[in-house]
Amino acid sequence: MNRMEEIGMIVLVMDARRPWGMPSLSDVEPCAERPLAAILCGGRSRRMGRDKALLPHPHGGSSLLQHTCALTLATGLETVCLSRPHQGHRQHLTTALGQVTVLEEQPPWEGPLLALTKLMTAYPGRPVLLLACDLPNLTPSLLNDLAAPLSPRRARLATDGRCQQPLLASYGADLAATLHQAVAAGVRSFRQWLPGLNVEWLRVPSPALVNLNRPQDLAAACRYP
Repeated sequence: MNRMEEIGMIVLVMDARRPWGMPSLSDVEPCAERPLAAILCGGRSRRMGRDKALLPHPHGGSSLLQHTCALTLATGLETVCLSRPHQGHRQHLTTALGQVTVLEEQPPWEGPLLALTKLMTAYPGRPVLLLACDLPNLTPSLLNDLAAPLSPRRARLATDGRCQQPLLASYGADLAATLHQAVAAGVRSFRQWLPGLNVEWLRVPSPALVNLNRPQDLAAACRYP
């Protein structure tokens, strides 16, 4: 059994075809402080009624998942997508993007905090820029701000001053130890875990925090410059 299998993940695909104009990671100068961009797309999408990752982006031209991958790659970040078996994300991405690693998360499936634990185990010593797949108003400048050098013992969360989004955030590499301790103690939500952390708040406009949970959210989504 290899390391990925031990921590409940299977690597599905890398280096699919990339569209014209999309930079590959080989075109970007490596930087040890740059985080791993990890896109969570393995939810059940119960309220939406269908897989949110595969929904057409409200700005047009691609799916939500493809759009998010394109942004992280254009920002020069190594990108992984955390999916579940049989969701079709591998096939979806191989037709459009390159330099994306799709990881299949094995059970237990107990929410995004446990998913982050598995990612930090799979990529020890790496900071993680964690992204939900259903954030339609991401921009390169926002991702660059989140990906700025971060103390290994800190987290950086996007906030509009009223709401916070733990799935639009960077987590320092040294937080893996406290995260594993929390999960072992039964913690399964960011709301429970975050109060004990040293958090930097990145102020963003409210539209940047919009996520699409229900069909009416998708219908109401509008372009954000």
